[in-house]
Amino acid sequence: MFTYNMANKMESSKTKLISMTDYRPPGKQVSKIYDAVQRKIKSTGFDLFNYKKVFADLETRKLIREGRTIGCFYIESPGMRSLLRRTNCETFEMLTAVSSIIRPGVAESGMMKEFIERHKDPKRRKYLIPKMKEILGETYGVMIYQEDVIKVAHHIVGLTLEEADLLRRAMSGKMRSHKAMQMLSERFFSCCKEKNYSETVSQALWKQIESFAGYAFCKAHSASFALLSFQVAYLKAHYPAEFMAGVLNNGGGYYSTAVYITEAQRLGLKLLLPDVNRSLYGYVGKDQEIRIGFIAIKNFEESSAETIVDERNENGKYVSLIDFLSRTHLGHERTESLIKCGAMDCFGLTRPTLLRLLDLYFKNKRILDAYNNDLFANEALKLEKEVVTQTDFSPEEKSLYEYELFGYMISQHPLQFFDTAVNAKEIIQSADMFKYHNRKIKMIGWYMTSKRIKTSKGEIMKFLSLEDLTGTFEAVIFPKAYAQFAELTMSMGPYVIEGKVDAESGNNIIVDKLSVLTAERARSITQKDRNDTDFFGENEKPANYDEVLLVNTLGKEKLMSAYLA
Repeated sequence: MFTYNMANKMESSKTKLISMTDYRPPGKQVSKIYDAVQRKIKSTGFDLFNYKKVFADLETRKLIREGRTIGCFYIESPGMRSLLRRTNCETFEMLTAVSSIIRPGVAESGMMKEFIERHKDPKRRKYLIPKMKEILGETYGVMIYQEDVIKVAHHIVGLTLEEADLLRRAMSGKMRSHKAMQMLSERFFSCCKEKNYSETVSQALWKQIESFAGYAFCKAHSASFALLSFQVAYLKAHYPAEFMAGVLNNGGGYYSTAVYITEAQRLGLKLLLPDVNRSLYGYVGKDQEIRIGFIAIKNFEESSAETIVDERNENGKYVSLIDFLSRTHLGHERTESLIKCGAMDCFGLTRPTLLRLLDLYFKNKRILDAYNNDLFANEALKLEKEVVTQTDFSPEEKSLYEYELFGYMISQHPLQFFDTAVNAKEIIQSADMFKYHNRKIKMIGWYMTSKRIKTSKGEIMKFLSLEDLTGTFEAVIFPKAYAQFAELTMSMGPYVIEGKVDAESGNNIIVDKLSVLTAERARSITQKDRNDTDFFGENEKPANYDEVLLVNTLGKEKLMSAYLA
């Protein structure tokens, strides 16, 4: 990789090339992906920046081809994973093309569909003008990069290179002059006429350029995305624990943290609860395990985690709750969170016992103060014995505490609370959807993410990304069905979906009927949709007090109208 150095005017006539071999992208968002795996990569002697080996790696190619890319930069969205499967994408060149055709302009112009069909069937690779095969042969005659606009405008239409680039910039919205755009348009069609192209061909060329150029990537941009996508896919294929821990520490990506936790479990990784004697602040992946860090606990400050880890490193492991409290001086609320999420199970007592002891120590401060000098040892021992209980929280209670403190469950997946329904004979698992293409089936799934869009007719429809215990699938709710079931799609589920499978477009089910199991319970956990221009899942700002009061004054009908507007 090279770049030009034009800073020195004295050397401007002799443009200098500077090697970028050792360049690494700046910024925490990128570096965190590699933090957990860099040492192990070095210990194997494998260079992650040896692109030829990364591109040739069979496991990485298979992972990309099958769309198992949750957690991988830019290629993890439902639409992208579907596109990877539909194109059997497994090479750097194809991933570069796929990274561009997923962009709104190419997709909305119909060129994405055309590209896929031409990729699968060579007989469909037809060219408006024979010469287009020479310059657009690698993309089957479809313009998918910004450079393609310049190529077509210059080599096919006859504009000068300067005019072609001006056209590209105008289409990209970087020229605000309507007059300039009109002049370029007139020039374009004038050149087409000089080339004796028919009105149909001229209009077809113009329409394709006009429809997508504003959103298309330049090829270098697309290639740089594909490069990073390939690298992180390699990490996921060969170092899944370290990679998924890095994704979780990085704050996730397209999906919520819960989705990445379930993905880690689908990869066969063992998720270990926080532990005051083992955890660090962040998630730590090693071999086939991920140890959850204190970062996962809601409202648990990094300073508190540092106190726990630093004291442990300096003076050894904690041997009891009172030992922990006397050494770290953590407050009641923080310690209670640690107990509830299982971070103190290492002390060998039940969680209810630990919670009782916590109350005991904070209500009888002299016991805690005298821990190291045995002044009240007998009294303390007697009180401690009185609060011990062998009754522990049930698996359901532990899971609910995990959800309360982490935002996800470790002990059980939410769907496991609905075993009878999930394991019913008529329920098809996502892993088996490919067997039922064009057939009506019934499925159950838990919410991952969602996206509402407007159709070309201005109607609202929705995509629900769902998961079961075997994989993920997309519930496509067209406007007619959405008008009927919109209110139900505002919870986490579990959703009971009935409809026809569209396996060719990915793991899709076209929704005919939709319902939610145990609606009263599900209603307490709500989610928000993504909109059609939200690519990176930014967090919605918290509602303020006035907004809460306003919502409480609205009736059900007004709330539905506001949501569906």
